[in-house]
Amino acid sequence: MQVNKIYQGDSLELLKKIEDKTIDCVVTSPPYYNVRDYGVKEQIGREQSVEEYISKIVNIMRECKRILRDDGTIFLNLGDSYFGDEIKDKPDWVKAKQKLLVHYRIAIRCQEELGLILRNDIHWIKQIVNYQTEESYGSSVPCPVQDRLGLNSEAIFFFTKSTNYYFNLDSIRMPYKESTIKKSKVNRKYSRESPYKGQFMSTNLNPLGKNPGDCIMFPLERAREKHIAMFPSIIPEFCIKCGCPERGIVLDPFMGSGTTALVAKRLGRSFVGLELNAEYVQLANKRLQQLKK
Repeated sequence: MQVNKIYQGDSLELLKKIEDKTIDCVVTSPPYYNVRDYGVKEQIGREQSVEEYISKIVNIMRECKRILRDDGTIFLNLGDSYFGDEIKDKPDWVKAKQKLLVHYRIAIRCQEELGLILRNDIHWIKQIVNYQTEESYGSSVPCPVQDRLGLNSEAIFFFTKSTNYYFNLDSIRMPYKESTIKKSKVNRKYSRESPYKGQFMSTNLNPLGKNPGDCIMFPLERAREKHIAMFPSIIPEFCIKCGCPERGIVLDPFMGSGTTALVAKRLGRSFVGLELNAEYVQLANKRLQQLKK
């Protein structure tokens, strides 16, 4: 397959046409289970059983592992869903109102069956509330449900193929707080409980900033395009910066409206996109043309 091109068709079948070990980084967000109907035949996410959906995603991840370079990375964004009456074929553990934990079931199978190494399950925070001060930050879709809490976060699973992989932490470091900087300039004694009590320590801060950790607020973005489930461009930007080397190739097997491709080009990387919906392929190509202009 050529780079910097979006191919229309079934993701699993198209993945089989890509040569082994040719992709540096996979950044993708498949359709969630039993959440939206995109109105396309053979779409993923409308299966009659949760096991069928999980198996489809795992099979796609199997192909992603095959085409990934040995030092490559995978960032898989998945949300969870609840049991609904429209699900006909359900296992015994699925009860009424059950939270299915679909995303973690997929992650575990990727570990156990595919041998992928899960380095982080990054928590994409859409909105956070300080219960003590009653302040909130960010935004999320209003939740009309009255007998449980709203869902204000999703998971981004960071997988690697081997223990030796590309990861540029410096590209995503965050500034330290002023209070942290001030404390770092003061030598202090270890606490009484410390095995090093009585000794002095000096905190050396990285001049490029701190490790952002695995709980990150990625603000939602208002979509101008006709796509009902666009994820913020800041997510592929974060993943590509730290997980794909310069001039590397980024793959998104669920390209949608082309956000991953746009970000990859802006950051000086190449891309390969796969998308089942022909309308979304046209939309993505239109956005890429606008970027060129």
